Amino acid sequence: MALTLRAQYATYLLLSGLVLAFTAALLPSSAPYFARFFSDANPLLVVAATSVIGGAALVVLQSRGGFAVLRGRRTLRGIGLSAALAALLAAAAVAADLLFHYPEDLNVPVPAALLFYPAIGFVAEAVFHLVPLALLLLVMTPLVRIIGLTRAIQLGMLVTAFVEPTIQVLLARTVSPSLAVYTSLHVFAISLLQLYVFRRFDFVSMYSFRLCYYALWHLPWGVIRLDVLFG
Repeated sequence: MALTLRAQYATYLLLSGLVLAFTAALLPSSAPYFARFFSDANPLLVVAATSVIGGAALVVLQSRGGFAVLRGRRTLRGIGLSAALAALLAAAAVAADLLFHYPEDLNVPVPAALLFYPAIGFVAEAVFHLVPLALLLLVMTPLVRIIGLTRAIQLGMLVTAFVEPTIQVLLARTVSPSLAVYTSLHVFAISLLQLYVFRRFDFVSMYSFRLCYYALWHLPWGVIRLDVLFG
């Protein structure tokens, strides 16, 4: 059972505050890393704005679809499932890297990565999952009367899962066609599984999925790959 709304939104505010603090701690030395995603925009303003918009989207998702930010003890099961799924998908990404080779400068180096990836991951959840899904549920309000809420949510989740891989492919630097196809399918699988975790458990579990994936793909492998592939 989900906690009270006050406790849930307090959790979201706490996470927002942490990622803002992480972003501030990285500036100005790590500004080029944020520029890869935010261009010339101020990273603090982007993180703050997406946190607010993501919070508004969560209010819509909670009221319209019964989604939650935190579900107490059930969240622990969600985090456990997320960690297991993230490990499998990170292993698949490493295999693809060994086979096709992603760009050498793909990852933000340690120690900046320890703060950068939790911050950018929080933004990603708002932009790629919370906002699109909330907008879709609002747009599909008339459809709910025809197909029911459950099917409308499932349809919204499926459509939302295409957002992140589509944007990644459009913004990706030059890679081989094979790698581009693999990456789009891989990211779609991650996104769909994250949304499943969100629906079954809560936002904290979904965010943990991304953090666990980043912790394996961008941190240890991000260091090891430089010697293995480019040393």
